[in-house]
Amino acid sequence: MKAVQFDSHGDRDVIEYGEFPDPEPDRGEVLVDVKAGALNHLDIWTRRGLPGVDLEMPHIPGSDAAGVVEAVGEGVTRFEPGDRV
Repeated sequence: MKAVQFDSHGDRDVIEYGEFPDPEPDRGEVLVDVKAGALNHLDIWTRRGLPGVDLEMPHIPGSDAAGVVEAVGEGVTRFEPGDRV
């Protein structure tokens, strides 16, 4: 998949764009093929670092997205592949 990620907090220079392995949904998660996304201030703040918020690195930002469910993890009953979200 193509994605934006960062390995450390900082300015725009910490952002990396490229090909990354496709993720697999864990228990209770869904994998979404994102068709549209938006950048908002939460994405900027998390990239810069927020006091008391520890992110798992590398971090793929994004809090506003719309797409289609590709796969569901164990225990997911509300969504199924093909659902628009």
